[in-house]
Amino acid sequence: MRILLITTYFYPQNRIPVLRVGQWAKYWALQGHEVTVLTTEKYPFLGPYGYSPELPENVHVVEVPFLPDWLRTRFERRGSAQGNAPAESTGHRLRQRVRKLRGHIGSLVDIHDMWISPALRKGTELLSLKPYDAIVSSFSPPAVHIVATRLKARHPEIIWLADFRDLWAHNHITSARGILRSIESTLEARSIRHRADALITVSEPLAESLRQRYPQHPVWVVENGFDPDEFPKWREQLRPAPSATGMLRICYAGTLYPDRRDPTPLLQAVNRLIDTGVLSRDRVSIDFYGQNEKELTTILQRCNGNRHGVVHAHGFVSRQDSLAAQANSSLLLLLESNEPAARGVLTGKVFEYLVSGIPILAVGIDTDNAAGALLHHTGTGICATRSEEIQSILERAIRSGRFDFYQPQLERIALYARDRQAGHLVGQVERIREARPC
Repeated sequence: MRILLITTYFYPQNRIPVLRVGQWAKYWALQGHEVTVLTTEKYPFLGPYGYSPELPENVHVVEVPFLPDWLRTRFERRGSAQGNAPAESTGHRLRQRVRKLRGHIGSLVDIHDMWISPALRKGTELLSLKPYDAIVSSFSPPAVHIVATRLKARHPEIIWLADFRDLWAHNHITSARGILRSIESTLEARSIRHRADALITVSEPLAESLRQRYPQHPVWVVENGFDPDEFPKWREQLRPAPSATGMLRICYAGTLYPDRRDPTPLLQAVNRLIDTGVLSRDRVSIDFYGQNEKELTTILQRCNGNRHGVVHAHGFVSRQDSLAAQANSSLLLLLESNEPAARGVLTGKVFEYLVSGIPILAVGIDTDNAAGALLHHTGTGICATRSEEIQSILERAIRSGRFDFYQPQLERIALYARDRQAGHLVGQVERIREARPC
């Protein structure tokens, strides 16, 4: 089978969204299919970079430039003025500004909109050279689905699967407001409704949201997952009720959003345990990894969260260093909002946590949330929404010397291996093809 994968996120970007599509491409190729990845040119501001796993030879990556020279030069000059690590600092500031704007305009007006026309030209050229069986486009940004729907219009014989790692319209973090919300929903519907053969998303709550808007489409749940090649000894690492003695290292690797993905309840709980003498300040460390310094500072100032000096911000690190930090922790922190619109959010980070062998503490959600239900189903973690609950969980572990809630279910976890997921998707494409009239 020949598969055209359309995505703006791809190696060597060192970001969680890359793993979903990158590992699909890898396993499709290993299973004997030919994969062409249509993606953006990797300008410095699209980083951080540094993750370039070796891909099978039948994965062909086609990067398409899209910035006009004047804008590219402007970014380069701004980055050069920063001295050390210009790409990271310039890209980080840009993402911070865009994040604030997204709370009002949603997915509308995105820099990748400039990629649509050149990507469409390149995609048209690729499809003219050889026949393809399937197009898989993975949101975000909207540009990927817009390119896919236009290619599908020109080649209706190709099966198109539209993947939603996150929702486009009705996204709980970046949904547009007012009249812009209607415009965003209309743009999504025009892109999806008449041409997509099936929709994919990461959890059942998000799938239900898509089914309500597109009842005529099949909607499949393909969760994020883990690469068994990257975690070859994951089964051996999953031991029930690991020790809670010694240094209590709590690790978070990911994005912070004050009042949404917010560690305040954990900070309050740890501070009270230190205040009451249950936990020594020398025996605990709460470590944050990622470009979150500004958000973490805001949270700590608001709740006096680091009054005992146990919170440490390590900034952005390589993927290898992030995984090493997680492996050296005694507790992994998962943050998410319990608001109804976030019930279906299931980030890729959760699945790395699942195979780490480290207990997971999910703060801000309960088992009605997709991530909380996953932790409960796999026996890998515990949920808490209030600081008092977290304090009780930690105190029980400290006094007993074990994280008794950690009872990993290996066969349930194995279902989320990327090789299985990639094979499942190809099987679905084959079933659609077989069901078509000759």
